[in-house]
Amino acid sequence: MQGLKKNQRMALGRGLSALVSSAAPVAATPPPTQVLPQHAENTAEFSDPAPTLEPTSGVQYVDIARISANPEQPRVDFPEQEIAELSESIKALGILQPILVRPWQGSYQIVAGERRFRASQRAGLTQVPVLIKELSDRDTFEVALVENVQRLNLNPLEEARGYQRLMDEFNLNAQEVAARVGKDRATVANLVRILRLPAAVQEYLREGIITVGHAKAILTVKEPAAQTSLAQKVIDESLSVRALEAIVSREVVLEEPKKPRAGKRIEASQFPEIEERLRNALGTKVTIRRSKKGGAVELHFFSDSELDRLIDILSTSKE
Repeated sequence: MQGLKKNQRMALGRGLSALVSSAAPVAATPPPTQVLPQHAENTAEFSDPAPTLEPTSGVQYVDIARISANPEQPRVDFPEQEIAELSESIKALGILQPILVRPWQGSYQIVAGERRFRASQRAGLTQVPVLIKELSDRDTFEVALVENVQRLNLNPLEEARGYQRLMDEFNLNAQEVAARVGKDRATVANLVRILRLPAAVQEYLREGIITVGHAKAILTVKEPAAQTSLAQKVIDESLSVRALEAIVSREVVLEEPKKPRAGKRIEASQFPEIEERLRNALGTKVTIRRSKKGGAVELHFFSDSELDRLIDILSTSKE
């Protein structure tokens, strides 16, 4: 199968329910014989000894051992506390929403619902409710991404990587990705940009130490070393996004050197190239100012640690 039909494709942005609307609802409190491990001996009537692996329109109960996670799904982090709490809820109330799976190598692979799957394993369940849908790799990834985005289950990096993968592997642009996940184009494009940040800054973002707003402000600075320094300054001084934007607006490192205005005479036209070379060597903004008797080279820094780094570079003599 190459992909969903047009009407299905448009439904993705409206949520997972649009894709599986033909499914019968799961009872708010499923019978204990279906979901609770302490009654596993009574589950014979719900067993799935010989599953057909065919797409279905309703809920089935299948052996949890026949279900596997999808290693390509967009969500990577599953906090231990989150799984533990959901496991306790499942023990008390059962699984309130079936897991969406697809036929896979003689068994089933999760499309959406890995958190429920993990919690069910922890709760000791032998069977879980599922909906079986025939989906391609592309559709599987899109549905998993949409489901996680709409449930706010992804951290910013996971979400950005999901969008980037849709662009790279499936040849989609930001507008097409936005249409599939129910976001506007600017949101998708701006989020993907955070993948350009240094690994250390991305890790701060993944852990929630800095926000996406901080990341966007840091992205206006070009040099990776300066970006890392700014992120550390945010952490050390508990800077708000507004405060960081004020700092960056004063000391922003431009993506491209400024071009002289028409008619303005600059004696040394090579200054932009020299500044660029120094920026690359020192990892910070460099400004060369010319005067009648000479001039000055200005090095910009964003924190005390950045200043210390520059001093170390400039004071280290080559042997």
